[in-house]
Amino acid sequence: MADAYVVVQLAATFDEPAVYVPRDAGELMALSWCTVDARTLETLARQSILVRPLGTPVTPACALRYSLLWDDVKDGATFKAAMAEFDRRLTAQVAGKDFLFVSVDVPGLRVLLPREARDKAVVLPGYLQHPRVFDLCNEYSKWQAVHPEALSYPSSSLANVITALGVDVGPAWADESPDAYTVAVDVHAKILAQLLQKSVPVESHPAVLTQPYDAALDAKIFLAERSKILYLCNLPADTTHSELEAWFAQAGGRPIAFWTLKNLDSDARLGLQAAGAKAKAVCGFAVFSKHEEAAEALYMNGRVLMDRVVEVQASSTRVLDRASSLLTPFPPLKNRPRPGDWTFLSCGFSNFQRRIACFRCSFPATQSYAGSGGYQDQYQGNGLKNGNPYNSGYSHNFNHSHGGTSQRSHYSNQVPFRAGDWKCANESCQYHNFAKNLCCLKCGASKPA
Repeated sequence: MADAYVVVQLAATFDEPAVYVPRDAGELMALSWCTVDARTLETLARQSILVRPLGTPVTPACALRYSLLWDDVKDGATFKAAMAEFDRRLTAQVAGKDFLFVSVDVPGLRVLLPREARDKAVVLPGYLQHPRVFDLCNEYSKWQAVHPEALSYPSSSLANVITALGVDVGPAWADESPDAYTVAVDVHAKILAQLLQKSVPVESHPAVLTQPYDAALDAKIFLAERSKILYLCNLPADTTHSELEAWFAQAGGRPIAFWTLKNLDSDARLGLQAAGAKAKAVCGFAVFSKHEEAAEALYMNGRVLMDRVVEVQASSTRVLDRASSLLTPFPPLKNRPRPGDWTFLSCGFSNFQRRIACFRCSFPATQSYAGSGGYQDQYQGNGLKNGNPYNSGYSHNFNHSHGGTSQRSHYSNQVPFRAGDWKCANESCQYHNFAKNLCCLKCGASKPA
């Protein structure tokens, strides 16, 4: 358990139709925070730093959401000066203490802030480059799981959380403006304190405020094992393999494989949402042939793919292996599969119903692939749900500290070896690769000479 929690709120420029402010060009306008002692629950007074955006306007949407106008921020600090001032004040507050961030907008810390710092050539303190952070609404959901009396108050609304926990927020806060600059952090700190109080005894709430999103640990493991794997989050629901290849190519990246999670709502996965409905985000992994290429591709964190700002984070083979039973290739095309079409999981190729063998690898179709359910069984037959959002699609939450090594169903040994096929020389991998593969599709190792 940490010694202190730093509740933080970021206000950044944005424009809902992304006309005046591109989705990957938002700038910090205000940074507010307060510190909560983990044992006494004493909360220090809120502190704030106003920041002047240099390249984007304060739109009416910004003013409505954060209660901030251009007149409020026009004399603010530069981004670089604001980060230095925040570091100075926070270091004085938490001197000698182990602290964790708490936020209702985790992507702001993990995506927006690092991306703006990179764009403006500002070096962030280590705890901001790779933050350890709790999502306040997710932690409430964990508490709710052991409190059936609160099941009718989902975390989708902050007002529900406040009601279920019995938080006294006063008349200044209104559900219509939950991110108002002057009151948001104070309200979030009160929610956190009440959640800590109601999570006693700890033995009855083992999941609450115990497993933060730890980007620092992910980065440490990524470097230690020279990983070639990146975690992708908040991807558009109908993302295809070719679109990901083209997106990474913008920065010179050339991943050799992509995997997504197949425990998704079938309509969301196939892009069949009703008109006007917002598509769910999906997440996945990108595998590179070299560690250096994967490290360079971290530059894509915070960049836009279609209409979404994508989170790109360091990952590892341990995380990929734990997710192995949930992995499936990204679809090659956006075309909706016809009834009876089937995908052979060992090579990821989508086949028409009439084919009696996989067109790519020639392996004979079996009833499990080419049966009546066909292609759609892959998605519709799966009752699992990915319980993390962007958090709805967003969190790299396969805990590194857990043991276990599940075997990946995709790497079946039922496919016969054909001329030119090769087995990975890595003793911990030994994946069966087709002749055309120059690198192992599982671990990225080069093809033996």
